[in-house]
Amino acid sequence: MSDDINIVDKYIIKTDRLYTTTHEWMKKEGDVWLYGITGYASVEMGELAFVEFPEVGDKFPKGEPTLTIEALKTVEDSYAPFDCEVVEVNEPLEDDANIIHEDPYEEGWLLKLVPTGSEEGLISPEEYADIVKKEIEVH
Repeated sequence: MSDDINIVDKYIIKTDRLYTTTHEWMKKEGDVWLYGITGYASVEMGELAFVEFPEVGDKFPKGEPTLTIEALKTVEDSYAPFDCEVVEVNEPLEDDANIIHEDPYEEGWLLKLVPTGSEEGLISPEEYADIVKKEIEVH
């Protein structure tokens, strides 16, 4: 049985990772952080057209746009959760961005990052769930 948080059936929040207030998730694997957008963000964006990735080796300060996701109804940037360097991009998404919809927390990861400074500022799954609940109420 999963400990994941389920906010309405389409908004699953995985409890084995941390989150940002801008709808990205982070999962630490050794010294590398796996980075993606949440299921909530994916659903809200609608059908995805493509992902514009940074180059491996690019460095970003916390809060700066790292990549752009274009959907049929919107274009959204994803932001660096902390000062970081890109060590890998999820190349299959270049051919099929909708993998993000199908599996945002596993096959739909976007980047692998290594911190170049403090990793502070990420929020817990429960804190992120509260943000999503408030956004759903506003809609």
